[in-house]
Amino acid sequence: MATAHDELSAWLDAAVDPLVACDADEHIRFLNVAAERLFDWKREDLVNQPVSRLFPERLRHFAGKSLMRYLLSRRETLGGRPIRILCLRRDGVEVLVELTVGTLGQGADERVMFSLRRLHEVIDTVREPVERTRQDAQVQPMETGCSRGGEDLYRLVVENAPLGIFHYDTTPIITACNAQLSVLIGSPKRVLVGLNLMSLRDERLMHCVRETLHGRDAEYDGRYHSVTGHKTTPVHIRFTPCYDDAGQVEGGIGIVEDVTERRRAEKERDESLALLATLFHTAPVGLGFLDTDMRYVRVNDVLARINQLPSEQHRGHRPSELLGNSGRLVEQLIQHVLDTGEPVESREMSTRELEIPGPEGFLAGSLYPVRAPGGRMLGVGVLVEDITQRKRAEAERDRLYREAQEAIRVRDDFLSIASHELKTPLTPLSLRLAALERKLEHGEHVDPATLHHARQHLQRITTLINDLLDASRIEAGRLALHPEATRLDRLVEGVVQSMDAQRGDHVLRYAPPSHSVQVFADPYRLEQVVNNLVDNALKYSPDGGTIDVTLEVQGGMALLSVKDPGIGIPEEQQRLLFDRYFRAHNVSSRSYGGLGLGLYISRDIVERHGGRIWVESAVGHGSTFHVALPVLGGAPLHPHAHPPASQPDRHVH
Repeated sequence: MATAHDELSAWLDAAVDPLVACDADEHIRFLNVAAERLFDWKREDLVNQPVSRLFPERLRHFAGKSLMRYLLSRRETLGGRPIRILCLRRDGVEVLVELTVGTLGQGADERVMFSLRRLHEVIDTVREPVERTRQDAQVQPMETGCSRGGEDLYRLVVENAPLGIFHYDTTPIITACNAQLSVLIGSPKRVLVGLNLMSLRDERLMHCVRETLHGRDAEYDGRYHSVTGHKTTPVHIRFTPCYDDAGQVEGGIGIVEDVTERRRAEKERDESLALLATLFHTAPVGLGFLDTDMRYVRVNDVLARINQLPSEQHRGHRPSELLGNSGRLVEQLIQHVLDTGEPVESREMSTRELEIPGPEGFLAGSLYPVRAPGGRMLGVGVLVEDITQRKRAEAERDRLYREAQEAIRVRDDFLSIASHELKTPLTPLSLRLAALERKLEHGEHVDPATLHHARQHLQRITTLINDLLDASRIEAGRLALHPEATRLDRLVEGVVQSMDAQRGDHVLRYAPPSHSVQVFADPYRLEQVVNNLVDNALKYSPDGGTIDVTLEVQGGMALLSVKDPGIGIPEEQQRLLFDRYFRAHNVSSRSYGGLGLGLYISRDIVERHGGRIWVESAVGHGSTFHVALPVLGGAPLHPHAHPPASQPDRHVH
């Protein structure tokens, strides 16, 4: 069962404030957990130790008594109020506390107890760390503690203030002033103290004094003329009333600032602005000046037009007040200049980013600090240039450069492919002709197949050369057509039959129309188109794949379709498929031959017949090429009309 002593100890340990108890011999008998934390001592290390260990050595004896007895003698004078005193922690740091002391019992049974409340750690600069009452200060003025220190600190602050300070009573006569006031206005203290402010005969200054004596603050800006010399000082004075313990006005305080440098800086600023005004009206760029509060002082007409506000509407306002979100962004940049003193140069932004209505443009802005000759920051200058035309010129230059690079790439690719394509049939052709030559020299039998293969290679070379010539004629506008009434169904059937020998393992199927289809066209050139489409389908399809060729009539138009199960064409490249020398990027020039001219030539031929050619494709799912031509007697296809298929216009040629 817990004893009464244990219960009391537990109760004291639960207390928030530090508690210490000592006996009549001033030895510690108990301290609670809060006291352990305050002094950084363990309880067992302090019990039975002298209580003086908890205080600095200079305070252990005071006024001829031990500190503890002195504190007990002060209880009646303090009337139960705490006293401020410095205590000593285990690590030697002195901490300022409020201490309340009490006693219980008499003689050998006497117990002295005190509670503490920590204030804050201080550097020991006061003469005497034991607090005195007002009555003691009057009896022993040389022994005042924090009160005297506070007065000394106040005087220290006032005397070393960079501003002139003076006090006056209700008369109003100056009763006190600091040395800085004498320096500012050129009159000694002995002249200033006792000076009646009303004798200065400055109506605005006297008005400020009267205001403070009526309990109101006031401010004065003017030039003070020394009463003892010829010095005139531009000053700014802030007046504020003083009150007694009863709350009545007992005088006032004036805080005087020498504004000579400010006035000089303002004059210099005005002169600079006058020079800027000339530039503002003539400069082809936006110019502005903002003060250190980030308020517009002046903007020129160009910057006003960029901000889409009259120039006079800017003055006195911040960018965020006029321009919203874009103004807040501008203020961030201005604040950076004010904080660092470093300029922000050539920050480029679009009018869309700045939320400026109208067509998108581009602006380049620079912000730079504006300083007085002495280095003091006066504000921030702003220079804004409309670089829309420059950006557009750069974009156009970049576009032309990219096109030139692409043209060079296409040329290089073409030369590489062309040399490869021409060499490919020449090598076996040369070998076969050499074999024929040897056999003829020896009178041996010549295999017709050798001649056939040599003729095929020669035909391939001829086709390549013809494609190059046709492409050149198309570019020069000299590709001739010889149109006549032509059975398109028979022409397509003939091409499919002629390609049968080249189909290899592919299945080549042709679905003819139910009736004959006549067009007015050059049969040789149409055969060239169909041959290109079927040849491409065979070339880009896997072995064993089926090529479907269909021909039908829809709405006065003959629609030819060639469908393959090949590698397909990426969506973004389908628009370029009919351009000269273009080959899809998923096509290897080594695996698939050709110069990239077949579809280019086919498009020109089809369009010159009044038709259209387009493609439907997906990578890995094959392609279907469509050709639409007007049937004989039908209306030609208008250049802007939709072809008779669901293919989107963007891939129609």
